Amino acid sequence: MIRLIYGAKGSGKTKRIIDAANAGIEQEAGYRVFITDTLRYRMEIIHQVRFIDSKQYGIGSEEELLCFIKGMIAANGDIKKIYIDGLARMIKKPIEEMQDFYKVLDGLVAEYDVEFVITVSSDTLPTFMDNYDKE
Repeated sequence: MIRLIYGAKGSGKTKRIIDAANAGIEQEAGYRVFITDTLRYRMEIIHQVRFIDSKQYGIGSEEELLCFIKGMIAANGDIKKIYIDGLARMIKKPIEEMQDFYKVLDGLVAEYDVEFVITVSSDTLPTFMDNYDKE
């Protein structure tokens, strides 16, 4: 499943995704990963969630992020949830041009039973995102 947390800049998306990453960790099986492009929120993520600052790994493009995610899943098949905060900013691409990125994520969801929760800074979403859960 892919779930989108969307809204205008400053609408509280990051707080919501942090709360989602931290919630129910003891009740659910599998590992969680939180990916963002800043260390700013590191102390807000509980230690059971793997915090990743994409800049520390040289991730700056769509292809680099997808390869990184695939590598994490290959190395640890117990990863069940991946939270991505600030995706468009991280890969420097407008959301309207990310359809292929989301198709790859759809494939990972189907093949590896992993869930993605992603923040999107926009009040309106492109039509290719219509089938995803939204909040």
